[in-house]
Formats: sequence, structure tokens, C-alpha cells
Amino acid sequence: MEKVINSDINFIEIRGIQVAYRIIGEGVPLILFNRFRGTINDWDPAFISSLAKRNKVVAFDNFGVGATNGKSEDSVEGMAAIAYEFITQLGFEKVNILGWSMGGLIAQVFLLNYPNIVHKAILVGTGPGGSEQTEYPTERFLAVATKVYDMQPEHHQTVFFTDDQKGMENTIASLSRIEKYKNKIQPTQPITWAAQGMATKNFFASDKDYFTRIKEIHHDVLVAGSKEDIAFSDKNSFLLFKQIPNSHLLLYSNAAHAFHHQLPNKFGQAVEDFLTLK
Repeated sequence: MEKVINSDINFIEIRGIQVAYRIIGEGVPLILFNRFRGTINDWDPAFISSLAKRNKVVAFDNFGVGATNGKSEDSVEGMAAIAYEFITQLGFEKVNILGWSMGGLIAQVFLLNYPNIVHKAILVGTGPGGSEQTEYPTERFLAVATKVYDMQPEHHQTVFFTDDQKGMENTIASLSRIEKYKNKIQPTQPITWAAQGMATKNFFASDKDYFTRIKEIHHDVLVAGSKEDIAFSDKNSFLLFKQIPNSHLLLYSNAAHAFHHQLPNKFGQAVEDFLTLK
């Protein structure tokens, strides 16, 4: 974990914007698409360390997020396009991708729009496009995620972990690791929250019908979720599994939206097993 928390933040120019990123490990590139408001410093370093044992893990801040300047796109398609430019600018010809929450929505669009550059994908705590079956983020989640700027441990617990004493313990443990990053960056600002919120709403309401279109994804996809996620329920994980032809489903009990931060080694190993499966 020391390599992760002490790693440098690098920058690469995309459309005149300096995009922040860090790379940990060696192997096939594994590109991380982040959650609503999430920066490169919001990934639990224990999880990154687990992924980086056999992968070149690449975390980056899209436009307007964290250490990346510029204005955030207000569409998932726009965010996916920037991610594609970022990946190709780094010289990667084939990658694996992992998208968490909003990042999972971006990953779905990325798979549809740029299929040839992706080998495998992991969708973490996320959901499909809008439909009569889709379950949307709860009001309890939105009341914190879209309104509280200076999040305290209890806010993190509400959004990311289970609503019990064990959940608070997991919250404190994960936050203590996240706070160890050597290079500090500013949190994502509310003007970007608004653009990201618009992008998410447009994804669910899109006339592109992403709920149906993900049937066109023919990559191997690991769908992972948890039973107590109040942002994207386990039903959404099942719907993704049902809609995507070559998908695998993994659900965790006694865990919530940040189950990969609660179980960094266990889920990290599950990701590795999936990526190495022929």
C-alpha cells in the first residue's frame, strides 16, 4: 500500500486540459472510471494495491474533477469520449476497464462506443439505463451525496457502508487509509456535481435506450454488487447480469456501495480471477 499512497500524480494534456492521473503496478492496463464526485484520491489505496499486484492500474480525474482543471462534461457520452482520448494518448492499444457507480454508467457507454480497445470490464455498484425495472438511487443517498460538501464519517457511512457498528468501523478504516495519500488534491466542486448529476439523469432518460442496448455488449463483464447498497441496489446488478450476454454476477452480503473498500483484498482477488479467466 505504501507505493500507492506515496505515488506521484502525473498530468497529460487532452484538448488543452491537464488531466491528472496515477499509475500503479505492471501488466495489462486496468483503467478506473470513478463515482460521482470521486477523485483519484478517493480510491481506497488498499483496493488499488490489491488490483496492482498483476495489473497496471490507471486512475484518472476526468475534466473538472479533483486535480484536473476544465469544465466537466454533462453527458456520460462526453465523459466516455474523454476517457477514450486519455487512454489512446497514453499509448494503450488494449485495456481492461473498471467502473464504480457513475463510473459504471460511463463504462457501459464506453463498451458500446469504443468496443475494440477493451478486453474485459468490471461493473462495480452500478446499474443499467432507465427502464420500468431499473431502481434509481434512493433519496437517503441523494440527500448526502448531492448536498453535503464537507462529508464527515457518518456521511460516508450513510453513502458507502452498512448502517451498523461494523459499518462505522469499516468507514473509519477506509477513510484512515484514504487520508494517507501523500499528494493532496481539492475535492470535486459543486459546479461539477451539477454536471455529473445532469449526465446521470440524461443516461437514465436517454432515447438511446441503454437498458436495451447493453445486450449488444459482447465482452466478458464481471458485474459486482452488494445487498445493502442504497445508491444502486443488488436488483440493478442482477438486471445488468441479465441484460449483458457474457456477464458474471458477484454479490456481497453485509456490505454496501463501497464493498470494494470494505473488502479490498477479497474483491481485488475476485477481479484478478476474472481477468485471468480464459
